[in-house]
Amino acid sequence: MSWNDIEEIITEVKPIFDAASDAICIQNMQGEVVYSNPYYEKMIKRSNTELVEDEQYIYKETCKTGKIVIYHDISEVNRLKRELDRLNQKLRKVQVKYSFKDIIGKNKELLKVINTAKIAAMTPATIMIRGESGTGKEIFANAIHNNSPRRTEKFIKINCSSLPEELLESELFGYKEGAFTGARRGGKRGLFQEADRGTLFLDEIGDISSKMQVKLLRVLQEKEVMPVGSTETIAVDVRIICATNKPLEEMIAEGSFREDLYYRLNVFPLFIPPLRERKEDIGLIAEYLLNQYNEFYNRKISEIEPSAIDILQQRAWYGNVRELENVLSRALINMDENEVIMTAEDIDAALRGETIRPLKNAGQEKEVKPRLPMNLKEAVELAERQCIEDAISRHNGDKNKAAGDLGIPLRTLYYRCKKLGI
Repeated sequence: MSWNDIEEIITEVKPIFDAASDAICIQNMQGEVVYSNPYYEKMIKRSNTELVEDEQYIYKETCKTGKIVIYHDISEVNRLKRELDRLNQKLRKVQVKYSFKDIIGKNKELLKVINTAKIAAMTPATIMIRGESGTGKEIFANAIHNNSPRRTEKFIKINCSSLPEELLESELFGYKEGAFTGARRGGKRGLFQEADRGTLFLDEIGDISSKMQVKLLRVLQEKEVMPVGSTETIAVDVRIICATNKPLEEMIAEGSFREDLYYRLNVFPLFIPPLRERKEDIGLIAEYLLNQYNEFYNRKISEIEPSAIDILQQRAWYGNVRELENVLSRALINMDENEVIMTAEDIDAALRGETIRPLKNAGQEKEVKPRLPMNLKEAVELAERQCIEDAISRHNGDKNKAAGDLGIPLRTLYYRCKKLGI
């Protein structure tokens, strides 16, 4: 190709290339740059630019005569990925905000669990917290860490059911640079390393795959991790607390959960009783929650009537405290702003799912809309939470059947429950 041919190409593409946000140049077959756009001129002056190159050869008939080279500057993309990783790690380093005094109740079985947890907290033993969804397993995990010799170190949590197997592996054990497509430069520390000398809370441990069970067992046995893509191990000193609502003993019999891993995790078991077995605690929890909601919703509810408590105590509460939170929140939102006492009527309406009801003041016949959440997003979440909790309650806590009723995959149901705090 003659210089005139190249010059003709440059003339045609120059207006487009000059306006591009990528660095572009045209080279002859000797590798000499015969044209470059303004961004290319800026780019070659930088020393820390991270680039991805894409090239397209120029042909005259069947012969290569030059090439167009486009350099994509991915420095900002990589910077944002690093920042996202940093923020994700920061979010997992949960500030431990609960202690044993935050566990509300006077039920004898609950008090026994609390006393046992206090004893376990002072040991390095691995603890498995068992209980139905919504019973407060994460609060117990927080309290145990906060009452342990590791209280000044990190408390990091991860929901094992919320991530696919490959991502869960890299999150827990970290990875080496170049371990897989998309692996960030310099690799990444896993949560076991992040929690070194502290506590790692593995929620929904019963949902991990057989492959992950083997790898987790090795870490617990050897007290060392091997990042993905690496051949070297890293020693870790981590206190493990795990939680599940799954029947692990049945899963062992079925072959879906390893017996050896079960014994490694179940060194110190804690069983949190469901709310329906702690009916004497419902009034105490309701009063505690209303005090919190007063601040959140800017209300002044000072009392919940005994007859309202009676209604609450008659319910099975398969969603446990989370379901109780939902009902009380719905009842409060639906009350008149000047009311200060929550009545049996308020609770009954909330349990039926009513969102509009008559005024209580005598002589007034019109209906009044409740004071809605602050924005549309909260209103949608409230409706979604109610729908999910009703489905779970209808099926006595069976999330498989609830997911079928709702027309969503079981994994999606678990994700939405976690997202909505159910």
